[in-house]
Amino acid sequence: MNIQSIHIKNFRTLKDVAIPFDSVTTFIGPNGAGKSTVLRALDWFFNGKPGSLTDSDCSFGITTENIEVQVTFADLTDKDREALGKYAPNGVNTFTAWKRRSLDGSEVLSANAKGFPEFNAVKAAAGAAAKKDLYANLRGSRSDLRLPAANTGVAVDQAMMAWEASHTDQLVDAPETLQTNFFGFNSGGKMSGLFDFVLVTADLRAGEESTDGKSSIIGRILERSIDRAAADAEIAAIVEESRTKQQKVYEEKFKAQLEGLTIQLNDIVASYSPGRAVTVAPAEMELKAPRTTFEVAILDGSTATIVERQGHGFQRTLLISALQLLAQSGAASTEGVICLAIEEPELFQHPIQAQTFAKVLRSLAENANKRIQVTYATHSPYFLEARHFNQVRRLTRSPDENPVVTAHFTTIDDVKRKLTGVVDADQVDRQLDGIVTNRLSVALFAARVLLVEGDTEAAVFYGIGDRDVVGRLESQGLSIVSAGGKGGIPLAHAILTCIGIPTYALFDGDDGFEMRARSAGKNQAVIDGERTKFSAENRRLLKYFEQLEVDFPPEQVGDQVATMSDHLEAYLASNWTEWVASCAEIEAAAGIQLAKNQYAYRTATLEAKGTVPQFLKRILTKAVGA
Repeated sequence: MNIQSIHIKNFRTLKDVAIPFDSVTTFIGPNGAGKSTVLRALDWFFNGKPGSLTDSDCSFGITTENIEVQVTFADLTDKDREALGKYAPNGVNTFTAWKRRSLDGSEVLSANAKGFPEFNAVKAAAGAAAKKDLYANLRGSRSDLRLPAANTGVAVDQAMMAWEASHTDQLVDAPETLQTNFFGFNSGGKMSGLFDFVLVTADLRAGEESTDGKSSIIGRILERSIDRAAADAEIAAIVEESRTKQQKVYEEKFKAQLEGLTIQLNDIVASYSPGRAVTVAPAEMELKAPRTTFEVAILDGSTATIVERQGHGFQRTLLISALQLLAQSGAASTEGVICLAIEEPELFQHPIQAQTFAKVLRSLAENANKRIQVTYATHSPYFLEARHFNQVRRLTRSPDENPVVTAHFTTIDDVKRKLTGVVDADQVDRQLDGIVTNRLSVALFAARVLLVEGDTEAAVFYGIGDRDVVGRLESQGLSIVSAGGKGGIPLAHAILTCIGIPTYALFDGDDGFEMRARSAGKNQAVIDGERTKFSAENRRLLKYFEQLEVDFPPEQVGDQVATMSDHLEAYLASNWTEWVASCAEIEAAAGIQLAKNQYAYRTATLEAKGTVPQFLKRILTKAVGA
């Protein structure tokens, strides 16, 4: 089984948030948005000890409401169904469980904490006959529920549970008399061996996880990888042999002495209590075989040191390595699914190591035989593959007194629907690797985006921002992103806006193409072909942005998109001659041609005299406030 979705209520910054999960689920967003809180809510659900939460864990001090975490699992196997029993009846592909902290501080894990209100009377009926009658009446009066026929009490229970599993959005808190403590509270219960949630927090130290304990990462690796049974059996035999020999020594050394002592003692006892006697003999020895334990040490050259004496980077590397091994060892066992949850996996990692770890995690999750699910909260583009934007959960937090956290996410189908009539579905799939993977990883972290055709446009607008204050645009959360050409703008814009990132676009009208073509000596047939190409691209983009479709749009700044009548260099040559002079000075100083050079364009923009054209400033104003 895998986590399909979660629903968190009244837990710290998360007042009411529902989030779908994937094989790899990546949480991004600004600091304080609740990324780590999602992982910690799940850790409480799976591993939380009684009393680990207090009233201070309620959202913004709202102690009049329960804390609740709901987890829905999918992809149930035969082993899962066997263990879950009545909670996973035939025909149901999902299973939902709730963990709740009530107002009095008590905590309960339940698979039926919620239910459909109209089933309550049926569930509470005394006896199978009454249950069948009530169910039949409900089935007749509520044909819209499409309840199946059920001829036994057990069949009625299964039918109701199956319906509830498929309609969790219609469930409410069930009466306490109908709820059961599904997990046997923190004992693993029915989930034992089915799903294992392992959280590595940003402040976790490797030393804590390197001890051979049941809850540590090393301990879990050993449980899954090392068969202690054979050794334990031999050790138990040694201990029993030792016990027998020790008992024999006692018999040989103490028997005569104790017999004499017993006779003397009984002579005295008999004088006080005739007919009664005592006996003194060696006690039966009780020796318990010790549990086989292991320890981890670090070899630095030939010197062995403890884990705690290592630097943060190496300790994190050890944690990551152990986590990877845990996943791999779990795949070779019959222990069910492991969910690896990591807070800031990039922490203390060299960039190359971070990239490697990201690839390893994804390869583990995408291998069905490994039975591994991965989720992490990250600020690093190394752990965010834009091609898998559908696995990104972008959290934002409103600026209210009681902030609302929103989870933004989308699917490939959502993006394709947004592009209907503009980009073919097959073309979307082909563009994902080139346009998306190479260009959007950083943009997905932005608060807002200005989408342009190429890298030099991005360089010019960053330079304009730096003329006021260096880093001004970045400090405002704006990322200026190249779509790799006019053709990439619709897909990039659709992805960014579907995932909730305000995005403003700019593209060139290219109406000066013919003059440049003739200057280059191109014949009329080639020029006509270019005209068709440019006009088709312009019309396609204008259609996507729901603008009036023309062959060559004029210079304009709209609410969603701005257009240049030609391209940026032509505009700057006509409207900011000092910029052209600045480029010439940079080229002369460098002694080489710097056309289309990002660094040169940004430097020229920063150093150019004169005033930045209002048209370009208006575009930035729209982008920052998009």
